[in-house]
Amino acid sequence: MNKLYFLGAGGFARELYSYIKEYDFEYRNYQFAGFLSDYSDDLDDFDMIHGVVDNIRSDKVLEGDAILIAVANCKLKDELYHYYKNKNCEILSFIHPMAYVGNNVTIGDGSVICPYATLTADIEVGKGVLINAHSSIGHDAVIGNFSTLSGHCDITGGVSVGERVMFGSHALVIPNKVVESDSIVGAGSVVVKKVKSGTTVFGNPAKKIK
Repeated sequence: MNKLYFLGAGGFARELYSYIKEYDFEYRNYQFAGFLSDYSDDLDDFDMIHGVVDNIRSDKVLEGDAILIAVANCKLKDELYHYYKNKNCEILSFIHPMAYVGNNVTIGDGSVICPYATLTADIEVGKGVLINAHSSIGHDAVIGNFSTLSGHCDITGGVSVGERVMFGSHALVIPNKVVESDSIVGAGSVVVKKVKSGTTVFGNPAKKIK
């Protein structure tokens, strides 16, 4: 049986670990082998069956092994996805059984959809996207590769999100707006106009702060 590794060993990795436990660590017929992190003591203070077994860019992961991306950092997700893709690893997605995924929703490989997330209909979710618990995405929205929605975000109908966009918790984007690549939307912000590439916005209404 090929092995399954988590990329990352921080708080979100521990959350994802608790979800995977429901599958007795044989998710999609892979044997869970542990966490990969550059910080070997990440899990020392937690009661975990499995620990950190190697650095996050690991030679232990072999062709045919599988990984789940368990980090929220958008640029890091992008880098790790391509690193392990080049090693011919299987990059898995995870959709929690308590998430709602409606009609004509496409989800790229390496994405994680957490419990109570709602993806309504006619939505395109790219590769390596994290949609955390209680977040919602409305009809005809597009979420670009390696973006992250923290908990309780609301991406309404017709919104277009670029690549590597980070949304803090409780962020809201009103319908049909554009959030360009490599931008950050701060926690609790309400986006009412286009967010340009590489900018950070915060507030209600959201305004550029960086």
